[in-house]
Amino acid sequence: MSEAVARILRDAFRRYYQSHAVPAPPSVEKREFGVGDYGRKIVRRHISFVSEREFRRYLREHAPLYISYSIAYFKKPDAQPMEAKGIEGADMIFEFDADELGLFSPNDLWHCPNCGSRGVVGELRGFRAGVCPNCGDPAKIIMFPDPGREERLKEEVDTLVKDFLMGDFGISRTEISLNFSGNRGYHIHVRSPSLRELDKEARQEIVDYVTGRGIDVRYFFDVSRVPPRGPKPTDGGWKGRVARKLVEILSGAKDASELVRFGVSPALARRIMRERGHVVELIKKGVWPFIDTKADDAFASVSALVRSISPYMGKEIDTNTSVDIHRLIRVPDTIHGGTGLLAKRIRDLWSFDPYRDAVALPERPYLNLHVEYIPEFEFAGEVWGPLEDKNVELPLHVSVYLLSKGVASWRLTTQG
Repeated sequence: MSEAVARILRDAFRRYYQSHAVPAPPSVEKREFGVGDYGRKIVRRHISFVSEREFRRYLREHAPLYISYSIAYFKKPDAQPMEAKGIEGADMIFEFDADELGLFSPNDLWHCPNCGSRGVVGELRGFRAGVCPNCGDPAKIIMFPDPGREERLKEEVDTLVKDFLMGDFGISRTEISLNFSGNRGYHIHVRSPSLRELDKEARQEIVDYVTGRGIDVRYFFDVSRVPPRGPKPTDGGWKGRVARKLVEILSGAKDASELVRFGVSPALARRIMRERGHVVELIKKGVWPFIDTKADDAFASVSALVRSISPYMGKEIDTNTSVDIHRLIRVPDTIHGGTGLLAKRIRDLWSFDPYRDAVALPERPYLNLHVEYIPEFEFAGEVWGPLEDKNVELPLHVSVYLLSKGVASWRLTTQG
């Protein structure tokens, strides 16, 4: 992003903040803030505000391209070094990012900073996310609006909130805030007294539970009985998840190979499939007749099943965001400098459309842009593209979106 484009963004952001009263984060006087400019999301931190009024004045006067705040509460939020701040607890944040989830769309673009190659993800065969197919160096992925991707992200968020946070941990919905990140995902803010005092190690345990990492399935079974007793679909927590998923897999499997795909050993898979209907009915009652208490492979197969059904394994959840109590996170209802969209608070997840509801900027003025290439996509209630190597005049909101993504360059401003 050039300085000229950054200036356009700052002017547009300033006009927005001058006409909108952005709510400050809860306990604003105890939060540390950080701000960013073009190219860097954090260029200065250890900023504090004594009131919401002061926070809003800062936005109006400085119009930062990025502004983030600490999930932690501090006695002296502007003190340095970090140890001098005096931490008084922290919220817990869960972050879902389409890039980290590997949710790439055929319309997404890729660009290699090393060799200059670029193209559309959908045109590549065997595309490996983040790798240039020509030189093998890291490639930048430029995502565009995709309804299917948004639905998948919402499913991930909904499962975390309802099944894990509310279902397993008993956290009240009033203690959970959902926010669009302003770019490629969602932030879940948990402000619960039961979590506020947890240290890094305790937060890591919560993350491990959510990801299913380190779960020992042997504790799910009573092997003193014959046949062994195990999880039922009606059980809570991971026990119920394992049972429900296994019933689902067994009910839909066409042959033993489908069970093998989920980590079940071939011999055990064939054995189960021979008596599938009977096995399903027994599992519903908490009876697991195929668990051989003297064979390790049976438990290994169930362990593999746990790994396969975990909805938040590996990169699918940003563990650093959830564990690091000194983390800064985007301030809700402020504009994201990488898109021009609001990092918007969400009341109804399933009716929320980020490319309609989080559009912060107006249509006017129009900007005269040179567009290198954009696919067809929907933004602000209209369809744009495809365009390639074109000079076009576009509304401010979609112009800022394209400029901030680096797929267009500014030529001049007109008062359309």
